[in-house]
Amino acid sequence: MSSEKASTLVSLSDDPLCRESTLTSLDTWITPTERFYIRNHFSDVPKLDRATWRLVIDGEIRHPLTLNFDDILALPSHELVITMECAGNSRSYVTPPAEGLAFRHGAVSTGRWKGVPLDTLLEQAGLKDTAAEVMFEGADHGQEEEDGIAFDLNYRRSLPLEKARHPDTLLAYEMNGEGLTTDHGFPLRLVVPRWYGMASVKWVTHINVLAQPFDGFFQQRRYVMINEGPEDTPDREPVAELKVKSLIANPRHGEVVQPGPATIRGFAWSGVGDVTRVEVSSDGGSNWQDAALLAEAIPNAWREWEFVWEASRPGHFIFMARATDSRGNTQPNNIPWNFRGYANHAIHTIAVEVPTSRAIPS
Repeated sequence: MSSEKASTLVSLSDDPLCRESTLTSLDTWITPTERFYIRNHFSDVPKLDRATWRLVIDGEIRHPLTLNFDDILALPSHELVITMECAGNSRSYVTPPAEGLAFRHGAVSTGRWKGVPLDTLLEQAGLKDTAAEVMFEGADHGQEEEDGIAFDLNYRRSLPLEKARHPDTLLAYEMNGEGLTTDHGFPLRLVVPRWYGMASVKWVTHINVLAQPFDGFFQQRRYVMINEGPEDTPDREPVAELKVKSLIANPRHGEVVQPGPATIRGFAWSGVGDVTRVEVSSDGGSNWQDAALLAEAIPNAWREWEFVWEASRPGHFIFMARATDSRGNTQPNNIPWNFRGYANHAIHTIAVEVPTSRAIPS
């Protein structure tokens, strides 16, 4: 890692590898690769050879394909800026007893992705009328356990055909102007805009077009919304689109803010619309004021915002940021409950202190 801020990529787990940014290091619209969050599912990270790697496409298609990396590079490419967020971002976790319950919010990043629109390959393969979903399999392999049963499996997820055929859904081989790193899915990964990151399968080696919904482990047992109630009451709904959300990147929680003008800044995004408004409260939600949205909205990417606050009196202040999108969706005050804590998009709250201004004795 060459960036001066490389140390701000915090390690949450080494087995499997899970790392994320500190919020204060999210200070650019495009997240540098060395600060882009990493989420793996298994201990071993695939070390694939570009020369021997192959992509197999089969299932409900007329022309099964086996492609090498040069075949992929020869196809028309597309480059997009896309925000990616882990479905477990902002999930609570237990810290040492003295600290209690805490949250981490840095598993969100924005990259510039280049690759082949997935629909280009689906067109080349010739979809049958029976095609309904598209399953993606990565080279990452390991074990998962549930109900005392160990499952030996590769990571697999599926997309409905409409999302798979969206022109912005990419099979990407570049990230931020360079080839993918191993941690980010070299040589080829799926990038699904406006969906949580579990859909963007890394190290893709197999695409299977299905006639029926995929029932794999990571589709039916993980990354599903399990609501409160008896086992037989709610259907398990797979996690999909990003919820509207805003995070305060600066100042950090607990920071001492000096008297005078202070700039509060952050990012906001949504998977079902464009961010049209961000409001900030400096008194714990009693009053709200509009933040300034910076630059024009770019489809699939977060939007930077800022709010200038006058720290005119000493004390402790609670800041909150609330985003609204073009579909009228607004962040909730409370954390939406589901069994595994996915898609937490509750209003982000931090506390800051303004010190008493004292003259320095001569």
